[in-house]
Amino acid sequence: MTNSMTGQELSRRVKDEGDIFNEEDFSGIICTETDISGGIFNNVCFDFCDFSKANLKETTFNKCSMKQAVFANANLNEARFINCNLNSSNFKEINTESVKFIDSQMVQTNFTDTAIGNMSLFSTVNLTQAIFVKSHLDTAVFNDCIMDNIDFSQSMIYKTTFYKCQFSNIIMQNASITLSLFHGAALSETNFSKMDLSQLQFHESTLDKCNFSNAKLIQGGFMWAKLDNAIFDNATLEFANFYGAALERSSFKNSLMKMAGMQSAKLAGSNFSNAILNHAQMEGVDASKAMFTGANLSYADLSHADLTGADLTNTNLTMTNLHNIKTDETIWAGSDRALARGTCQKRLKAEKWGTK
Repeated sequence: MTNSMTGQELSRRVKDEGDIFNEEDFSGIICTETDISGGIFNNVCFDFCDFSKANLKETTFNKCSMKQAVFANANLNEARFINCNLNSSNFKEINTESVKFIDSQMVQTNFTDTAIGNMSLFSTVNLTQAIFVKSHLDTAVFNDCIMDNIDFSQSMIYKTTFYKCQFSNIIMQNASITLSLFHGAALSETNFSKMDLSQLQFHESTLDKCNFSNAKLIQGGFMWAKLDNAIFDNATLEFANFYGAALERSSFKNSLMKMAGMQSAKLAGSNFSNAILNHAQMEGVDASKAMFTGANLSYADLSHADLTGADLTNTNLTMTNLHNIKTDETIWAGSDRALARGTCQKRLKAEKWGTK
């Protein structure tokens, strides 16, 4: 056990002697403004240490305990934390690039007012109750992380990837997330209301019961996502892509969905009352018992759609493509089907060619 180590001595041994440290106890030492860049530490205890404003560039920490350590304003560029315990550590106001946290515990860590960019990586990390308030994430990657009860309030997230991460009770108040990707993420019941989520992609993610009301989702991507009972009321969804998404019993009341793509989506029981869906691509959707009361479906393509039991009362059907749709018990009150395009017999014959 090392009792006399100081930050200055540690810096000297790293920089002048090139020492590699194994199984040491440096808990509680003060390393403020010290330079230990390039150091290698294996199974070293740094609990309660203060690395504020320290230079930790390209430093490697492997299997280190760093509980309640302070890294405020430290240089962590290209530093690596592998199999470390960083629970309750403080990373406030760091500005870093290419830092890597791998297979580590980071419960209740504080990243308030941080700037993390240039492919910084969090892989298989437990970030439960971590705080990213007012943080700036640019091209960061979160892979297979636990992110329950995480707080991204007032953060700006840009070109960041969340791959197969687990979320619950995530806080996004006044956050902005653009040009980012959630792939295979579990985000059920998350509140995204009033957020700017432009060009955000939610591929194959679970978003049941999420609230996107009044959100800005221009060119948003929800391909094959699970969105049953989600709320998109008053959302801006122009050019959004819902290809193959599960959207049963979801609400899109008063939403702007011009040129949205919803091919093969499951929309049974969903509510599109007063939604703007002109030029929307809805070929092959299951919209049985869906409500389109007062919606604008002008120039939309509903070819092969299942509209069984759907309500299209007072719907704008100007040049709407209704080729080979299912219409058992469909309600058309106040709508003029004569303005729509019906089944094209030549197309139907071509579609049936070669089938038995």
